[in-house]
Amino acid sequence: MNSTSCFRKELLPPARGFYEKELGKLGRPNRSGWSPCRCPFHNSKSGKSFAVHSDGAFICRGCDIKGGDVLSFVQLRYNLSFKAACQQLGAWRAEDNKPSELIPHRLAPWLRMDFAIDGNQYHAEVPDEARTELQSARKFHAEAKDRLSELHQGDAEKFKGEEEVYWGILANSWELIQMELEVRDGK
Repeated sequence: MNSTSCFRKELLPPARGFYEKELGKLGRPNRSGWSPCRCPFHNSKSGKSFAVHSDGAFICRGCDIKGGDVLSFVQLRYNLSFKAACQQLGAWRAEDNKPSELIPHRLAPWLRMDFAIDGNQYHAEVPDEARTELQSARKFHAEAKDRLSELHQGDAEKFKGEEEVYWGILANSWELIQMELEVRDGK
C-alpha cells in the first residue's frame, strides 16, 4: 500500500494557546475577538499594534504584516515553506493511499490534488467525511466563492496564481452542481 504525506488542518493547534506560547500573555479580546499584544515582526513602542484573532488570524497596524491562521504566522515568523511550517506545527502526516468507498471516482480529481509551489511538492485532499458529491461540490463552491471575495476586497494571494486556482474550482464545482441537479430533476 502506498503512503503519501499531506497537510492535515485539523492537527493545527488552537489559536489562543499557540499565540500565548509564541508571544506571551495576550490582551483581553475585544468584541470582535481580537487580542492586542507586542508585534514579533518589528520593535513596537506601544506594544499594542499587533493583534491576534480567536480564529487564528493576525495583523499588525505598525508594520502591515497580516495572515489568516497560525500556519501563515509560522511561515512568516520563521521564514519557512508551507511544508516546513506544517511539520513544525505537527500538521504534516503520512497517510495510506487507499481507495475510499465514500469518494466517487468521477469526483476524485476535485477531492485530491498534487501540486508544486516554488519547487516544493504538496498533496491536498478532502477528508473522507464528504457524504455526497453534491455536498462536496457545494462546499468547494462556497469556499472558492468566499476566498475570491476576500481576494477582490484586497486580500493578498497566499501563493502565485491563487485567484486562478479558485476560479477553476468555482467553475468545476458549478458544473458538478448543475449535473447533479439535472440528474435529480430527471432532465
